[in-house]
Amino acid sequence: MSKPNVLLIGTGGVGTIVAYGIDYAGKSNLSVVVRRDYPKVKDEGWEINSCNYGTIKGWKPAAVYESVAAAGDAGVTYDYVVISTKSLPDIVKPEVLAEPVITPGKTVVVLVQNGFDLGRPFIEKYPENVCLSGVSHIGSHNHNGVISHIQTDKAVISVFENPNLDKDFQVEKAKEFISLYSNGKNDVSYFEDTKWYRYRKLVYNATLNTVCALTGIDTGRLDLSGTLESVSIPAMREVVKVAKADGVELPEDVINTVVHSDDGDWFEPSMLVDVKKGNPIELEVILGNLLRVARELKVDTPVLSLLYELLRAVQFRLKEGQGLITVPEKRPISTRYYS
Repeated sequence: MSKPNVLLIGTGGVGTIVAYGIDYAGKSNLSVVVRRDYPKVKDEGWEINSCNYGTIKGWKPAAVYESVAAAGDAGVTYDYVVISTKSLPDIVKPEVLAEPVITPGKTVVVLVQNGFDLGRPFIEKYPENVCLSGVSHIGSHNHNGVISHIQTDKAVISVFENPNLDKDFQVEKAKEFISLYSNGKNDVSYFEDTKWYRYRKLVYNATLNTVCALTGIDTGRLDLSGTLESVSIPAMREVVKVAKADGVELPEDVINTVVHSDDGDWFEPSMLVDVKKGNPIELEVILGNLLRVARELKVDTPVLSLLYELLRAVQFRLKEGQGLITVPEKRPISTRYYS
């Protein structure tokens, strides 16, 4: 039998290691879409310094495309499309971005992205396709085509349940993808409850990722400064409270486990890295979606809500810096009365 065709979109620090892991397994035909580093990767490949794979010079898969449209024009029917871009629906909707490479009723979409409630727009747009959740626990950054991979590649694969498809079939596709990704050096496993795992990841991302982005310091310095205890941990309690109201019971020690997850590392979470680079942050999928659910369930979230409003201003600055929004040369005068 021929190998399945896998396309990965989004070769940042996480996506490149996922791609390398799939290629290392050797069970599929791997293609990637590279945006910013395309000229360098096309000619020279990546330099990877990995805690799992060692030092690799000049790696690239057989097919490297500069855009999703180019991958769609290549004449390949993709069995799996792995999306590991930043999830920025307030700028580009991922389900629209991937449309040129998704074959209705065939392509399995794997969302290796941060955030909450990510599968819904894909299932609405592609009702006959399987959509999988990939929660990645990995420390990896991309600096101009050089990958620094410092925390082991551990991924948990689940199903964003599509009511139009048989559940057993969806689980089967999840386990098939795990077999393509697993290679003996990484840790890829199946987990039944997607919502539980996404809430579990939010305990970190909605509280440490966000506060580091606001303060400009890593998780170790957040601890030493006292802000971990005064801001992030109260925010974690709010995530646990929303999860419980949504029918999800997280472990009693989840906050302690999350707090100690970066022990020994001066770790810069992804939002902080994006702010330092001047890139927009994954605000809506990490905090916006969570707060919408909290409002629906009538759960009070004062700390998370304040973080969200402050980060909206950061996002505004980042979008302006990228030319995604413009402001008038002369500031408009508001007639609104404040009291």
